[in-house]
Amino acid sequence: MNESAVTAPRGWLSPQILLGLGGLLSFVFVLIRVNTVYEGLPAHPLFVHIPVILIPTVAVGGLILAVRPSWFERHSDWLCALTVLTLAALDLTMNAGDALRGDLGLYGNGTVANLISRHAHAAGILRIFLIAFTAVFIIAVALDRHRRGRVTGIGWIDAIIGGALGALHGVKPARVVLGVLALGCLYFVFLTGDLGARAVWQGRLNAAHGFVGAGKPGYGGAPAGAP
Repeated sequence: MNESAVTAPRGWLSPQILLGLGGLLSFVFVLIRVNTVYEGLPAHPLFVHIPVILIPTVAVGGLILAVRPSWFERHSDWLCALTVLTLAALDLTMNAGDALRGDLGLYGNGTVANLISRHAHAAGILRIFLIAFTAVFIIAVALDRHRRGRVTGIGWIDAIIGGALGALHGVKPARVVLGVLALGCLYFVFLTGDLGARAVWQGRLNAAHGFVGAGKPGYGGAPAGAP
């Protein structure tokens, strides 16, 4: 066993254990529902900036680590921790979005209501992908640390990790799955954001377009030369 393995944190303070516990604790945010923030402003438009930035960051980072094993050893711990925080932020943001939807009564068959419904559905799929991505990332970190001799020192946990490492014949399968899930996260974060932006801006842009074009030929306004 190398020197780094001897000096690495062990027991319940080992990174793989802390990441696993953090992943479980992130689900607490499913229970937190914030409708508004400062002076009654809706919370969702504020919170949404966090996952919009963090999800592409951790997904692209996961893709890079999936194809660069040497980088995985150096950067997987902190990026996995950031992924756990990202999952918590997404839960908080989705709950705020549900609250805003209820406050505004955005249900039914209208154009905006349909876009909001598709936006919420895409966000739900994104959450599933991010949960899977986070779980596989934590597993990959645990397998990689065990492979390098950085065990937790907790017998039954190390036995499970060691058995999984042997069954998978290394960390590579977990990294491959991590890369695939990262692509899914990237696709659905784009789709969710696109649908949300359409719901907010499409009607306003159409109205503004009609206002600017009023009185011009071909825009439904007064024909050219009319008084």
